[in-house]
Amino acid sequence: MIFDTHMHCRYSIDSKMNIDEAKTAAEKLGIGMIITEHWDEDYPTNPEAFVFDIADYFARCGPYRSKKLLLGIEVGMQESTAANDDALGKKYPFDFILGSMHCMNGRDMYEAKTYNGKTKQEAVREFLLATAENLKLHDNFDSFAHIDYMCRYMPYEDKELVYAEAPELFDAVFKLLVEKDKAIEINTRRLDNPAAVEHLLVLYKRYRELGGRYATLGSDAHYQEHVGRRLDIAREMAEAAGLVPVYFEQRKMQRMML
Repeated sequence: MIFDTHMHCRYSIDSKMNIDEAKTAAEKLGIGMIITEHWDEDYPTNPEAFVFDIADYFARCGPYRSKKLLLGIEVGMQESTAANDDALGKKYPFDFILGSMHCMNGRDMYEAKTYNGKTKQEAVREFLLATAENLKLHDNFDSFAHIDYMCRYMPYEDKELVYAEAPELFDAVFKLLVEKDKAIEINTRRLDNPAAVEHLLVLYKRYRELGGRYATLGSDAHYQEHVGRRLDIAREMAEAAGLVPVYFEQRKMQRMML
């Protein structure tokens, strides 16, 4: 079974769907699903916006849990929260922990002012350096989410991550993922853009060349209609890059049955 391993329901402040709506959408598509509610401690613009009552999450969502519906979390990595982030994953029985970068050096990548005074190349290099530093500090996660997150928001004409513009820094990130035996996510949010597919495929292939083997596939859905979106493209990209699509149950890697 194909799994959509990245989606947000009622415990994520920016989500517009609940677990019943997500479950209905996944069942209609015949796919499995993993809920990955946002956890970004000490968020720069609002420190309390992306944290939630995890005990309540398991109490309310636990009855839904099955082989086709798993419970995870998306942990936004910052250097200052690394110890707490790793402890969180040990305290609760998540099926899957998705590590992500929403901030760099204490600034929110969603905000346009984060890029003030920087060229695109400077911003990307800062992101990759910050990502590498966070990966050195964070261990308790299973897959690295949306490497192209900043491409959604950075205010440049060219919004793509181009490997040739910072090969040594991309390699540093990928080598850390490989050393820590972490999967990489093929996030489907931007896969309707041929330029995004082209440049991301270069990155996924390089991750594979450096020893990476596994990919999780995630829609990053915040709305019911986005559950499972463009997973077919993500599967094709994984195959083209030589990566095995996987999901996690009780923190153990499972191969998707394609």
